[in-house]
This record gives sequence, structure tokens and C-alpha cells, in this order.
Amino acid sequence: MDFLAALNRIAAVAAVLPKPKSADHATLEEVASRYQCDVLSRGRFADPGWLATYLVDRAAGRRLVLADIGGYYAPALAAVCSAMPGTIAGVVEDTENGLRRYLALGALPCPVYSVARSPLKEPEDRLVGEAIVFSIESLLRKLGQVLAGRRACVLGFGKIGAGVAAALHARHAQVSVVETDPVRHAHAISIGYGSAPLPCALAAADLVVSATGSRAIGVEHLGMLREGAVLAGATSADDEFDLTDLHSPATGFTHEALVDGAVRYRQDGRSFVLLGNGNAVNFLHTSALGPAIHLIKAEIVAAMARLAAEPHEPGLYEVPGDTRTRIAAAWVEAFRPHIARAVGVAAEWAAHR
Repeated sequence: MDFLAALNRIAAVAAVLPKPKSADHATLEEVASRYQCDVLSRGRFADPGWLATYLVDRAAGRRLVLADIGGYYAPALAAVCSAMPGTIAGVVEDTENGLRRYLALGALPCPVYSVARSPLKEPEDRLVGEAIVFSIESLLRKLGQVLAGRRACVLGFGKIGAGVAAALHARHAQVSVVETDPVRHAHAISIGYGSAPLPCALAAADLVVSATGSRAIGVEHLGMLREGAVLAGATSADDEFDLTDLHSPATGFTHEALVDGAVRYRQDGRSFVLLGNGNAVNFLHTSALGPAIHLIKAEIVAAMARLAAEPHEPGLYEVPGDTRTRIAAAWVEAFRPHIARAVGVAAEWAAHR
């Protein structure tokens, strides 16, 4: 709510499009009481005709800045910019997966700011990793299992994958990493994580967490999983898995719900457990990221303000370093007293135990 209020001071919020798989009901009701809320659908947003009509209606003659979380606008962006010349001031993309979708366009039809690789996003990525592992551990305990001692495989060692691996290691899991980028792969090995080719890693792991954002696991990989392995995703199901045929009779899988958020699939006497229906498993619980979330939200507001205030040539942009520095300094000034008080209370409680 703070983010939307701050954004509304920069430019009028024309519409909010809640992500359907992660929208919190109470928050959605509050947002809808203050702002126009519309349905978000990848299918519709990939249709240039539909999207152009929608944006023209919401623009009401004004220029628009589009805030994106996951590249929803990317497929139809070129056609929309061509159909609405001068209307789209630019896009601000929050996630790595979304950034890849825009980069795949080649020549960008309008300015696109990315905060996905900003240093101000690193605290959020680390905390998201913690939230994912918290949810995995909670579901394992409901299944009568524990995380400590498990052989865990993390697919992808980007910022979220690295956060997941660190959180698993902190809970005494035996962590290995599968990574196709040589630099990130070397980083994972240098930290001390195990490494193996994908088939070997899947066959050895009790727990597999996919954090690639590039559909690393398909139906063809399920036979490689260790018997009874647990499979979890770190981003949206359509980004991590290609399991559209999983429920097809032709594949021969049967399934049964074990607990809320965990389903066991069987085929030819072998089984695996899928958490959260393949979606980011932390969606099953409230992910409390704390004050760190304000860092990247402030950078998004700054990027949108730059697009709203001055024309940009089409291309990829990042918020300047001095702006990030001012955001970080303001954050420290705002939250240091709060954090210091919390630490002080904790220390006082420990001293009197």
C-alpha cells in the first residue's frame, strides 16, 4: 500500500493488475477500494489487439508508464507501441524472468527500465529464498518429514537460487547445484556446494527446487527423479516447469492430495511429490520480507518517475547509481532506529533470561 501511495504522488495510478496466483485476498480488497483493479492474464496480454484496446481505455488520453512483474507486456509490446504512438512512455520490469522476456525481443520498441539486477534488490532476493525454504520445511513437517540431512538439489544459481541454497544449507540440508552459466556454476562450487549434471543430480536428490525461470523440468525429466522425491518451484509454474501433460491419461500418472499444497504423483510404481502445484511454494504462506522490500519498491518509483518526467529513446535502462545511493541512505535513515530498537529489545530480553 505504501508503494501505491508513493506511486500515486508521481502520477495517477490508472489500474492495478493483481497477479492471480499470489494475490492476498485482504490486500486485494483494500487495493480495490482505492484504485481500479483489473484481471491479469498472460493469454490476453499477449493479444496485441486486446491489449491496445485495454490500454487506450485506461489511458483516457494520457501517456502511460507500465509497471511489470514477469514480462506480461513483452509479447505484444512492439505491436502496441506501433498502434499507440506516443502513448507508452515506457516499462519498468521488476524480475529477472521478466527482463529475459524483454531482452528476447531484440530491439526494444520503447524504453524499458529493469531493476532485476539492481544491488537494492539483493536483500529481497535473499529473503525470498528464505521464504521459499520456510514453506518447503513447513510442508515437509506436515508430511511427517524433516529438512535437516536431506539431499537437496537447486536448479539455477541466480540470486533467488543462491538464496534458496543458502537457506537450505543453514537448515543442514546437503546442497548441490545445477547451473548452466559457467560463472555462476564456479561461484556455487567455490562456496562449497556439490555439483553434478542434471540427470545425476535429479537421481540423487530427495528434494529438488527449481529456480531457473526457464522451464528446467519437463515431463521427460520426471522419470529421473529419485523415488519419493519432493519437487518445488521458486517462481511461477509456467516459468519453472513444463508439466502440461502431467494430467493427460497418455502419460499414465495418477495423483492424490496428501496435505494442502502437496500432491503425490505415481507412474509405473514410482512416485514424486509436487509442492504448491508447481507455483512458487512461498505463495502458500505469507512471505514477510520486512523493511527490505521498500528498497526495490523505491527504485521502481524512481524509474517510473524518470519515464513520466522526461522522454527516453527506446532501449534498456537502469536507475543511475547516485539515485540508488540516495534511496539506500534514505532507507537507512528511516529504518535504522526501528531496527536498532528491535535489536535492543532482543538483547535486553536475552540478558534477563
